[in-house]
Amino acid sequence: MTDQIDEKTVDLAELASEFWKLLRNYDRVVDAAPENLKGGLIAQAKYGNRRLALILERHGMHIETFDGAPYSANLPVTAVNAEDVVGERDSVIEQTLEPAIIIGTTAIRTGRVFLRAEKSLE
Repeated sequence: MTDQIDEKTVDLAELASEFWKLLRNYDRVVDAAPENLKGGLIAQAKYGNRRLALILERHGMHIETFDGAPYSANLPVTAVNAEDVVGERDSVIEQTLEPAIIIGTTAIRTGRVFLRAEKSLE
């Protein structure tokens, strides 16, 4: 399927990833905003998230994030701190830094994540 993905689709996926990151940064602005402004800012963020999902859906795409998921090599992500958790039995995705963009069942843009080592109970 990846050989059927045109340049415009790849561009849309890249733009979606950048917009997703912008919305995550916007959340921090909302947190720091005065209480009297938060309602409007939150509504704008929700609207932006809905629009992003709808636009991607029209093109058969969606965003995948992995916060809290067990890390696996088959996930469409690159762990930016993989060397820090090498040798640990289990690691969990602490934070999605960039989402994966999926079309059908194919990742057309791989995500980036930050891992944390899970302490084993042994």
